[in-house]
Amino acid sequence: MTTRTKAIGGVVLLAMLALAVWGGRQLAAYAGIGGTYVAKQYCSCLFVTGRSEASCRAEFQPDIGKFKVAVDRSRMPASAAVTARLLMFQGRATYADGYGCTVAK
Repeated sequence: MTTRTKAIGGVVLLAMLALAVWGGRQLAAYAGIGGTYVAKQYCSCLFVTGRSEASCRAEFQPDIGKFKVAVDRSRMPASAAVTARLLMFQGRATYADGYGCTVAK
C-alpha cells in the first residue's frame, strides 16, 4: 500500500466519522422532538378528552410503540404530567386544569 493510498484512506475515514457524528446529532434532535410530540398528544388524550390510558395507547400505538410513557397524577385534579422517553431522550407535557396540556422544556 502506497503512502498516497493510505492518505486517501485516512481522509475517507475522517469524512465518514464526521458524517456519523453529524448524523448522530440529527437523530438525537428527532428523538427529542418525537418524545415531546408523544407526551403532548398522550397528555391531551388523557386529561383534556378524559379517555383511559388503554384507549390513548391504542390510538397512538404506531407512534408510541418504542417510547416509555410515564403519567404523574400526584397533583390531580389541578395538574398532571406525562413524560415520554426513548433511550436517553425525553419529552414532557404538563396539564393544568382550565388550560389544557403544554409542552415543558
